[in-house]
Amino acid sequence: MTQQTTTTAMYVNASVYSPVDPFATAILVDGPTVAWLGSDSAAQAMAGEQTSVVDVAGAVITPTFVAHQRITGEEHLVTVAQGYGAVELLSDNADVLTDAVARAKNSGLVPLPVLIHPVTDAADITAAEAPRPCLGIEIAPDLDHAALVETLTGHLVACSEARYQAVMVCNGGVVDSPEGASGATIDAVLEAAQRATDTLGERAFRSHGHRLVGVGELSEEQSESLARHALSVSSRPGVAPLTALARAGVPVTLMTADENPWQAVKDALEAREPSHRTSARAAFLALTRGVWRAQRDAQPLAGQLAPGAEASLAMWDAESLMVQQAQGTGASWSTDPRARTPALPALDDPRLPACERTVVAGKIVFE
Repeated sequence: MTQQTTTTAMYVNASVYSPVDPFATAILVDGPTVAWLGSDSAAQAMAGEQTSVVDVAGAVITPTFVAHQRITGEEHLVTVAQGYGAVELLSDNADVLTDAVARAKNSGLVPLPVLIHPVTDAADITAAEAPRPCLGIEIAPDLDHAALVETLTGHLVACSEARYQAVMVCNGGVVDSPEGASGATIDAVLEAAQRATDTLGERAFRSHGHRLVGVGELSEEQSESLARHALSVSSRPGVAPLTALARAGVPVTLMTADENPWQAVKDALEAREPSHRTSARAAFLALTRGVWRAQRDAQPLAGQLAPGAEASLAMWDAESLMVQQAQGTGASWSTDPRARTPALPALDDPRLPACERTVVAGKIVFE
C-alpha cells in the first residue's frame, strides 16, 4: 500500500464517471476534495503552478466501492488495492469491532462500523458503546413470530427515540449466505415496523432511515410495505428482486467483499432470475453512492464525483465503456450517447477491470 500526503492533482486523459459531466476526461483533486471536472483542454487552464498533472493513459475513474463484511475475529479485510475505499463492518463484539476499525484505518479504508447490540429502551443506548449512531439487532431464526415481532419492535422504538438508526441483520449479515431472509421473517420485520410506527408516529419512525440487511426473495406487497416504512435494504447480488424493489421505491445497497468488486456488478447484471437483475449503473450505484446514502452520518455528496465531494476515487484499466441494461428488464434510461448517461466499463468480457490507483479523501493509498 502507498500512503502519501494530500496534494493538489489534476488527472487527465481519463474517462470520469460523474453525474455532473458524463463526458469529463479530467478531474481536479484539491486536498481531500474534488474541485473540478471537465475536458482535458479546459484542464490546462484550471491547473495552477502547484498542481501535479497526471496523465492516466485512458483509465476509467470512478468513486471507490464500499465493501460489506461481518467480523467475528481477525478476518482478512478487503483492500484499497482492489478499488475499495470504505467497508461496512458488522460485529456483535465491541472489542472485535474496535480492532477491525483500527485495521481498516491503517490500511487506508474508511470504516463504517455497526455494533450489533439489541436494546429495548432508549436509556440502554448509552451503555452500548456504539461507535456510530446506529445499532444492529440479529434476527434470530429460532424465535417464533410473536417473540420476533416483540423483540424487533422494542429495538426499533428504542433506536428511534434515541435518534439512532436500527440495522436489522438477517442470516448473520454475511455476503456469502446462499439465501436471504425468509418471507416469514420479512413479515415479522414489517409487522414490527408498523407497531413501532403506531407507537412513535409515522414521521418519527421514517426519519431515521432504519435498515434491513440480508434480504432475499420478496413479494410485491412486501416491497411496497418496505417503501411505506422508509426501510432501506441490503442484499447480495442476484438474491433479491431488484426490479420490484426499484419499482416500489425502496433504497437498495448491494453487499460484497469480492476480490474484484466489479464481479458484484456483473452478478447483478447477469443474475439467473430476471427479476433479480438490474442494470450495471444501478448495481454500481448500489455499491457506491447507495451505501453512503444508507448511512445516517455520511456527507451529502459521498460516493460520487462532483465538485465539493470527498475525493475518494479509483482508477481502472478497462477494455471498453458502455451503458449496460440487464437482459429481460426495461431500460431505466436511454443508452443513446445523446442522453448523456454516464458509461461504465463493459462487463461482457471475462476480464474484469483492474484497479491501478486508489485515492481516499485526496490521499493516494494505492498505486
